Amino acid sequence: MSNNINCKLDSTTFYKLINHMYDEVFVWDTNYRVVYVNESCRRHYGREPQDLIGKSFFDLIDAKWWDPSILPIVFETKKPHAIRQKTLLDAELLTIATPIFDENNNIKYVVMNVRDPIYERDLYNTQHPSSLSTKNSTDLIPIYKSEKMQKVIDLVKKISLVDVTCLIYGESGTGKSLLAKYMHAISPRRDKPFINVNCASIPSNLIESELFGYEKGAFTGAVNAGKKGLLEAAEGGTILLDEISELPYNAQAKLLHVIQNKEFTPLGTYKSKKVDVKIISATNKDLKSMVASGQFREDLYYRLNVVDIHIPPLRQRKEDIEPLIYYFLNTFSHKYNARHEISPAAIGVLLNATWKGNVRELQHIIERLVVTIDDIVIDVEHLPKNIFEIVDCSNIPKVSDELSFDQIISNYERLLVHDAYKKGPSSRKVARQLGISQTRALKLINKYIT
Repeated sequence: MSNNINCKLDSTTFYKLINHMYDEVFVWDTNYRVVYVNESCRRHYGREPQDLIGKSFFDLIDAKWWDPSILPIVFETKKPHAIRQKTLLDAELLTIATPIFDENNNIKYVVMNVRDPIYERDLYNTQHPSSLSTKNSTDLIPIYKSEKMQKVIDLVKKISLVDVTCLIYGESGTGKSLLAKYMHAISPRRDKPFINVNCASIPSNLIESELFGYEKGAFTGAVNAGKKGLLEAAEGGTILLDEISELPYNAQAKLLHVIQNKEFTPLGTYKSKKVDVKIISATNKDLKSMVASGQFREDLYYRLNVVDIHIPPLRQRKEDIEPLIYYFLNTFSHKYNARHEISPAAIGVLLNATWKGNVRELQHIIERLVVTIDDIVIDVEHLPKNIFEIVDCSNIPKVSDELSFDQIISNYERLLVHDAYKKGPSSRKVARQLGISQTRALKLINKYIT
C-alpha cells in the first residue's frame, strides 16, 4: 500500500523548527563568517541571532567569546571535530563541528551543533577528560551588551596603556573594582601585582601604616622587623584605592606626595622610597561636593581625577541584564553542580526590575535561585517579591480558582508589553526595553496591543 501522506516540510516551517531547538546551531561560510545561528545563542552569549549573523570568527575570538576555538581545526583537517569550550558568559559547551563540501570537495560551510554538557556531565567527563582547558580565560572579561558600557570599555582600553591616574565613579554594586582589575589585566603591568585597598575597611589610625608601611619600633605594637606597606607591595603593578572618599584627611597629603613625586616615607623613618605604581581610585560618593565642604583635599581630587570613568547603574543599561543573568546562571550552576534554565517570562520580569543594588544584587538573586529552587526551570513564581516593584502590585492578578497559572503569567506579560509600548511605541523600542528580538516584540505587540 502506497503512503500518500505528504511528509515534506516547507522552508519556513523547517527554519522555525531549527530555530526552536534547545541545542545551538551555528553555520559558518568559507570566509569564517556566521551565516546562521538559532535563538539558543541567547543562552550561551546573551545575544540575539541578528547580533551574531555576519560577524567574523576572528572578531569573536579576539573578544574571547569562547575558548578554545574549533573552526580553524575543521578547515585544516576537513574532518568533523568535537571539543569542549567555555564562553564569555561562563557557559560550558560541547561543540561538534561538521564540514559541508561542494561538488569539488572543497568546504562550503561548517555546521556546528552546540549543547550544554551539564545534562550529560558524567558521560563527558569519562569520554573527553582533557578536552576542556582548565584555565578560565573569561574571569576578567566584562559582561555587557549596551552602548553605554561599550563606551566605558573603550575608554578603559585607552587609559590602560598609559600610567595616568583615574577615578572610577558609580553606585554601589556596579562593578568598580572589577573594572579596575580588568584595566590592570589588559595593561603592560599585567604581570605585576594588583592590590585592592578598601579605604573604608581599614581603621583610620592604621591607614597610614597599612599604605606606607613602617620601620622597626615606629609605634607601640609595631612588628619588630617592620612591615612593608601596600604601596610597596604593588611595586611595578597597580593599586586600587576603593572608597577613596573614606581616606582620612591626614593620609590624603601623603598620597598626594606619592602621586607627585613617585615616592613615600614609611612611618618611623625619614628615608623615602621610590615606588612605581599605577593608582586607580573608586568611589560611590560625590568627591567634588566633599571638596566644597572641606572633607576632601582639592589638590588630591584633581590629581586622582585626571581621567574619570563613570559606570552607569544597571537600570540605565537594561541591555546588559540578560547577558549577566546567563553569566551568573552558568557560573553558579557549575559551582553548585546544579541544573537550571530560566524562562523567558522570568527574564522579562528581571529586565524591568529597579535593581537598586545593581549588578551585585542581580548576582545575589541568581545565586539564591540556583541553590534554593528544586525545579529545573526558574520561572516567575520563583522570583523574590521585591523584584515586582516595577509595576503597581494592585494590577497583578492574584492566585485564585478563576485564573490558571498560565493566565496569570499572560496577564503579567501584557502589563510588561503595554508599559514598554508606552515608553516607545514601536517594535524596535519595545525590543530594546524588554531585551528581546524585534521579531518577538512585534509578535507581542500584535498579541496584546493591536
